[in-house]
Amino acid sequence: MSSHSGKAPAQTVVTVAIDAGGTFMKGGVLENGVLLPEPYLEQPSRSEADAESFIAHFASLIIRLAGAYMSGSGTTEHGVTFRIGTAFPGPFDYERGISRIRGLSKYEQLYGLPVGDLLKKELRRRAWLPGSDPWMQTLANADMAFGNDAVLFGMGAAKRYPGERLLCLTLGTGLGSVFMDRGRAVSGSDGVPASGMLYAETFEGAPVDGQFGRRGVLALADALQARRQGDDVIDLAAAAARGESAALQVWRAYGERLGRMLRPYATAFRPDRLILGGQIAKSLPLFGASLAEALQPVRPPVLYEDDLLRQVFYGADMLFG
Repeated sequence: MSSHSGKAPAQTVVTVAIDAGGTFMKGGVLENGVLLPEPYLEQPSRSEADAESFIAHFASLIIRLAGAYMSGSGTTEHGVTFRIGTAFPGPFDYERGISRIRGLSKYEQLYGLPVGDLLKKELRRRAWLPGSDPWMQTLANADMAFGNDAVLFGMGAAKRYPGERLLCLTLGTGLGSVFMDRGRAVSGSDGVPASGMLYAETFEGAPVDGQFGRRGVLALADALQARRQGDDVIDLAAAAARGESAALQVWRAYGERLGRMLRPYATAFRPDRLILGGQIAKSLPLFGASLAEALQPVRPPVLYEDDLLRQVFYGADMLFG
């Protein structure tokens, strides 16, 4: 006698999550909302390539991830529902999957193109090639969604603090940001800019994005005459860790400036936590005290998230509700 009730077996929902950075594309797989330790793949982004070559490159990563999952899971193509969630740098029309990137020395050839539609077309083309695995047709019909990498980071972090208000920053090449209220991104209220992000806001007469990413740290070091020729952010962090006073001054000044920039937004939004991710955030021990002091009278706990990519992948999964 059969042990099941005649109902169709539950579908396994598989999200192929991609972080499309300017230098590398990184991908992982979530099964029913849980990030799997494998597969994890990384490849050069080829962000300088023409559109056709980039789309083919992008599709190859998705297929490799899906293939690795299918070969290891034992699931048939009839038992899986694929979704493809991608963190893509802005400016980008995330609702329609259209790139608006121009003048940033990456993904220039995608400007104005429907990246999502082109990617689906390429996946469908490959799915019908002779000898293609049957699951590739399922993959070609996957729902697809795009999100800003900093926003997806915040969405992933919000899974850990679902009932709280969070101000999440990614500090790396530039400054990414998102204001989260109980799992939802906020924009245009409670002191949050209409865009929901800080990168285009001004601080002391200049855009925020250029002041608190890599360029900003190096410019601050130059202004304080604390940088040797050829030094980068990692060298300034190492010098400060060795106790060199000039480098320590750079990081104290960085934290103080970051706190003063954030203070009006934090005062209005009142986050329960300030969560930092990205390469520069690794140096939080060097600038955390001056940041906290400059934020006063607001006193949110300041946390460093050491696995930004994990949170981005969870955020990519959450794009589908």
